[in-house]
Amino acid sequence: MNSKKLILYSSVFAIQGLSNAAIPVLPELAGEGNASPAVSSLLYSGYFIGALLTLLPFGILADRIGNLKVAGLGITLTVISGLFISFSDNLWILGISRFVEGLGCGAFFPAAFSMLAEWKDSKRSLGEFNFLLNAGLAAGVFFSGMLAELGIKTAIGIFTILAGFSFTLLLIEAWTLISSGSTGSKKKKSGTSNGKGASGNQPGTSITIEPAGYLKKARKAFSESGFWKIWGISVLLYGTTGLLTSNYPEYSADFLTKPELGLAISASYIAAMLSSLAAGRTSVDYKNIIRTGIILAAAGILLSVKAPLLAFFLIGAGGGAAVIGLITAVSRISSSGLAMGLFNTGIYAGLGLVPVFGSLLIDPFGYETVFLGSSLVLLMMLFIKFE
Repeated sequence: MNSKKLILYSSVFAIQGLSNAAIPVLPELAGEGNASPAVSSLLYSGYFIGALLTLLPFGILADRIGNLKVAGLGITLTVISGLFISFSDNLWILGISRFVEGLGCGAFFPAAFSMLAEWKDSKRSLGEFNFLLNAGLAAGVFFSGMLAELGIKTAIGIFTILAGFSFTLLLIEAWTLISSGSTGSKKKKSGTSNGKGASGNQPGTSITIEPAGYLKKARKAFSESGFWKIWGISVLLYGTTGLLTSNYPEYSADFLTKPELGLAISASYIAAMLSSLAAGRTSVDYKNIIRTGIILAAAGILLSVKAPLLAFFLIGAGGGAAVIGLITAVSRISSSGLAMGLFNTGIYAGLGLVPVFGSLLIDPFGYETVFLGSSLVLLMMLFIKFE
């Protein structure tokens, strides 16, 4: 395994593990009777707000200065936020730290996906990367609950240390690149370099960003390349499954215990891990991978009213497979940080907005009607034709 792949793989596990390690202990982090609802919600939503606001800007920055630099910034922000969350009990510092953690996510993922999409074994690497992404999410929730008796922040501290390990790997890689660059520069001065020396226009030679130009590129990507289809599927796939997941604890309160609910949700992560690996290694066309993922996720939403464990397993399997097909579809249009930033913005827009607006329909129509309707809307995505 090359060093850059090791950095990305170790980082995604740590980043996702740290993000989810806070979820089971949010009430304890907020402090019983001491936090206003606004501050308590900030501990949860701060991460997603930070990511949603910065995925596209950091994707653009990655195109200007290089993917590894921006991914490294994401790792650095993750370590910093993890340290503050681990050692501070101040509610506002915790809330700001969660926001900074989201900024780290926004920096890391567009750059990481752009790097993966450019490699020769991109499809297989994407599958492995997404496997570790979901493994991190599952491990964060699991160890946070299991180790809570040792200390509320025990799991948070462990994943911060893991992020620190990735940061160390990043420093080693940076030192290697700097050393090789210095060697190349000396060779050029002595007249021994080849015709394409260090004077070429490499990423990092300019950080001038032209917003108008990038906005024009974004509009062109949406209108001319069919990117809007991929983006729309991402929003609805993650939005409809997020709508179910966010409302299921209250819906299932009368027939599922907390351990049973936790088991069902954990099944979705395990299924996503397995389906990501399978989708990354299969020779099936990316269009069929996307369609299979949509069908599995929609079936899971439908079955949620009768078979929770199977439902969440299918939802996880569908999401894990579909994201590999979707990223492959994006990379066929462009593997730039801008394209990957736009794609990831669609995922987080779905996770952040669809559950909010969909939940407004629950009072007038009821849980099961809303779940059924969301699955039918998702199935309509099967009629979208890719170029």
